[in-house]
Amino acid sequence: MNPTNDNAPAPEPVRFSRLKLLGKSPAHYACPTGESAALRKGSALHAYLLGQRHKVAIYDDGKRDPRSKAYQQFLAAHPDQTILIPSELAPVEGMRAAIEMHGRAMELLTGGVAEQTIHWDLGGRGCQGTPDVVHVRPDGSKVLVELKTCRSSAPELFKWQARGLAYHAQVAWYADGLERSMAYAPGPVTATYIVAVESSPPHPVTVLRVCDSMLERGRRQWRLWFEMLRVCEQSGRFPGYVEADVDWEDEDGEADLAWGDDEEAA
Repeated sequence: MNPTNDNAPAPEPVRFSRLKLLGKSPAHYACPTGESAALRKGSALHAYLLGQRHKVAIYDDGKRDPRSKAYQQFLAAHPDQTILIPSELAPVEGMRAAIEMHGRAMELLTGGVAEQTIHWDLGGRGCQGTPDVVHVRPDGSKVLVELKTCRSSAPELFKWQARGLAYHAQVAWYADGLERSMAYAPGPVTATYIVAVESSPPHPVTVLRVCDSMLERGRRQWRLWFEMLRVCEQSGRFPGYVEADVDWEDEDGEADLAWGDDEEAA
């Protein structure tokens, strides 16, 4: 175990967007990748719906090319903003219009505290999160709402997708953070929702209530990842998937599959 350096800067707070990478491997946590097109559009939708339009900038001088001097100058002129190109703006506008036509979704997404970062401590480790919307009731209890874009908002398909993307763990992370930080009011989080909108036309919207049983499953998941993180940080080691040799044996009945999207073998 590495010796403690009292003069070392404190590690950045644990955020769920990084924590969930431990679901792949500790190495993925240690080396996160950049944002995807889907993430950019999702961030822009949040900004448009939650009164943060100033957080989005439209680059219409050509393709998003990191090698382009014009694009680099645009990035420098718009720090801390989500950068869209015109072809990405159209689906964002479509999703926003669909949500604004959905009464229940708008009831949940408006009138609360939107995208305010909260901080809390967990076993001496700093943590933070930015819930999409938090409604504070007169008795101090809270309602947590998350907005998600998705391939399908058909209820059963979205539940399957949401579980694979650990949305239940994210909601539990925010709910527990709200209670630990006592942000806005000292009361508990009594209800949690996900508003899901399809990223392709006609952009149907589904409101999913995250029930206590699923919330508890999500809580167990983030706690497992958090314990993994603490072990990695204390040891200074962030390994990949496995460290032992993996046996490859023929298994009767195992089908041969061709993976068309694999990288070409060297």
